[in-house]
Amino acid sequence: MSKSALKILDTAEKLFNEQSFTGVGVDLIRDISGCSKTTLYTHFKNKNELIKQVLSVRDTQYRHSLMTYVESHTSEEKVNSILKWHFEWFQSESFKGCMFVRVVGESGKTQDDLIEYARIHKIWLRDYVYQACESLKNYIVIADLVYHILEGLISRFLVEGYDDTVAQQAYRNINTMIASLES
Repeated sequence: MSKSALKILDTAEKLFNEQSFTGVGVDLIRDISGCSKTTLYTHFKNKNELIKQVLSVRDTQYRHSLMTYVESHTSEEKVNSILKWHFEWFQSESFKGCMFVRVVGESGKTQDDLIEYARIHKIWLRDYVYQACESLKNYIVIADLVYHILEGLISRFLVEGYDDTVAQQAYRNINTMIASLES
């Protein structure tokens, strides 16, 4: 991908994350990226295609970062490392909730392709949590609960702001649940 295409993608991702998909137009992306409208449309045929590319890049970065972090831990630590990675993300300045959930909420009825990107991302995360729990006796129940709690925390910390007390309580609750179901 060319330098100008990467600049456009980076700018679009930041603006979509900080504001919204519907609230950010291609003119703003063009102006902030410093590229011409011709350059923008040379790389991305329309805004929908630009959003798809942003989601694709975001998904790849998310997976790589999470897997790198988790894989450095033992199988017994994998569930906790998934939680800890997310707790770090929740505290970052760029945390504005889940971009994939947001694209579903902002998509129209004719944008099934964008919704599919979100669906694939969320299914991947759910499956990754399942893989992390596979060594546990009751892994299906545990994985479902961990995934649902994690998704809930994404919304909670977006709305209420990050609270370390809440995060640590969720961490303890998940580990208590695992110990209880495994005994």
